[in-house]
Amino acid sequence: MYKLMIVEDEPLIRTGLKHYFAWQELGFETILEAENGKEGFRMALGEKPDMVITDIRMPEMDGLQMIEELRPMLPDTVFIILTGYNDFAYAQRAIRLGGVHAFLLKPLEYDESLSTLMQCLDTLKQQKLAQSRHNLLEREAGETMKLKRSQLVKLLLEESDPGEAELSSCGLEGTAHTYVPIVITWFTDQPHSYQTRRRLRNRAEQLAEELARSYAGSDHVRLLTYFDHAKMYALAILDDPALPRGDAGRDRDFAPRHALVRQAGREQAAFCAAAGPASSGLSGAGATLRQAERALYGRFFQPERQLFEAGSPGSLPAETAADPLIRLGDPDKADIERCLETGDAGEIKPLLARLAEEKLAGTPGAAYGSLLGFLQDLVSVTLRFAHKHGIPVEGVYSDKLLTLSCVDDFRTLAALLDWLGGWMLHLSGVYKESSQPSGPGDGLIFKGIEAYLRQHLDQDVTLQMVADRFFYNPSYLSRLFKLKLNKNYMTFVSEIRISHAMDCLHKPEYLVTDVCQMCGYKSYKHFVKTFKKITGLTPTDYRKKIGL
Repeated sequence: MYKLMIVEDEPLIRTGLKHYFAWQELGFETILEAENGKEGFRMALGEKPDMVITDIRMPEMDGLQMIEELRPMLPDTVFIILTGYNDFAYAQRAIRLGGVHAFLLKPLEYDESLSTLMQCLDTLKQQKLAQSRHNLLEREAGETMKLKRSQLVKLLLEESDPGEAELSSCGLEGTAHTYVPIVITWFTDQPHSYQTRRRLRNRAEQLAEELARSYAGSDHVRLLTYFDHAKMYALAILDDPALPRGDAGRDRDFAPRHALVRQAGREQAAFCAAAGPASSGLSGAGATLRQAERALYGRFFQPERQLFEAGSPGSLPAETAADPLIRLGDPDKADIERCLETGDAGEIKPLLARLAEEKLAGTPGAAYGSLLGFLQDLVSVTLRFAHKHGIPVEGVYSDKLLTLSCVDDFRTLAALLDWLGGWMLHLSGVYKESSQPSGPGDGLIFKGIEAYLRQHLDQDVTLQMVADRFFYNPSYLSRLFKLKLNKNYMTFVSEIRISHAMDCLHKPEYLVTDVCQMCGYKSYKHFVKTFKKITGLTPTDYRKKIGL
C-alpha cells in the first residue's frame, strides 16, 4: 500500500482531490494534507510519502521549490504538479528539467487525470520492484560473504592456512588487521526449535561484538563467525593494526565484561565465553581460537565464572606433552564395576562425585587434556563392562559418549557427571534385564521414553532430544522403533499425545483448544486431523460420544 501527500493552499481543492479518485482501490492507504510548500516539506521528511501532488503557486514556499529541496532526500518519491492553464508552460518546462514526473491540469478531467495517475503508479511499482530486487541481491551477497567467512574460520580451526584467494573472497587481503579470538557456548532448557536456535545464535554474535569492542577500546570491529551446534567461534577484526590493550587492561576491565556475559542470556539461556590472545595475522588465528576454546572449559573448575581469558589467572593453560594424565586406579575401577552390577543410583552418582573431587581437586590450572583423560577412563571402564556382558555399544549408544563431545553440552562438571551417572544406571538396567531367563528386552526403553514424552507433551521433543536423553544413537533408536513397535517415532509421539488428549477431554473444564495446546499441537487443524486419524472421531464428536 502507498502513501499520498496533497499540498494545496485552497482547502476546497484539497478536499475535492481527496474524494475525486478511489484512492483505496488505487492502492493508497494513507492521504496526508499540507496547505503550503513549507509545511509540505516538513511533513514529507517525516512521513516519506510515495507520491506527492502539489500546486505550484503557494505562500511561504511554492511547489517547485519544495520539490527541488525534497528531491535529493526522497529520490524514490513520485512528484506530480497540479497546475492551471496560466502555469501550463511553466509546468512542462519543470518536467523537462527533471524532478517532476507528471502534471494534472486544472480543472481536472477525470479520464485523462486517472490515466496520468496510472502511469505514475506504474512508475512507483517498477521502483518498488527494482528496490526489492536490489535488496534481495544485497541480502544474497551478504549471506554469501558470511558463508565464505564462516568457512574461513572452519579452515583455521582445522589448522589450515588460507590462501590469497580465500582472503580476497572474504575482503581481508592487503590491509593489516588485528584478530581477537572469542569462543561462546550456551545452555538452555527451551525447546530446540529453529526460532530458539536462531535467537540464541544472534545473541551470541551480539555478545561477541560487545566483548570485542571492550577488548579493542573501539566501536570499529567486524566479526568472522562459525557455528558448531551450540558453540560459536569468532574472530573479531580490528582495522587498527596496533594490538589491543594487554593483559593488565584485560584484568582491569574483567568485571564489566563478565557482567556482559552473565546478562546475555537472562532467562533464555546461560552463556559462557572465552577470549584468546590477539594476533596480527591469520596464520596463528587457528591456534588462538583453540586456546580460547580450552579456556572455556575452565567452567568445570570455576562454575561461578562465565567468562574466561586465555593466559589470565584461573584460566586453563595451553596443553603440553608433559601434562600429567589423571587416571583411575584399579580400586576405583572395581568400585565402578560393582556399582554397574548393582545399579544403585544412590551409589553410582556419589561415587562419580567423589572420584572427581579426589582426582581433580585443587587443579583449577590443570590442562584440559587431564580432564578428558579422567572422563575417558570413566567411559572406558563402563564400555568394558558392557563388552564383557555382551551389551552392544557401537552404533547403539550416542556418539557423544564415545567421542566425549558430550562435554560441550554441560555448564558444570557436576551436571556432566550426573549425566554420565544416568548413562551408567541405564546400562546397568540393560545388564540386569539381559540377565533374566527371558533374555534381553526393550520394554524398559520404550516405557522410559513414554514417561519422558508425557512429562514434556507441551514441547516439540525431537528424536535427537530423546536419543540424547537416553544416551542412544538416533539412527539406532529410529530403527528400534520400527523393528520392535512396527511404527516410527512420530507415530509413537502422536499416539501418546492423543491418548493424553482423550483423558483431558473427559474433563469439562477444558476447552478443546486448551487440550490442543496442552498436548503440544501448535495448529488446531492438525490436532483435529491427527485425533480423527487415530480415534476415528473429531475431539468434539468424541466428547459427544462420552456424554459431554
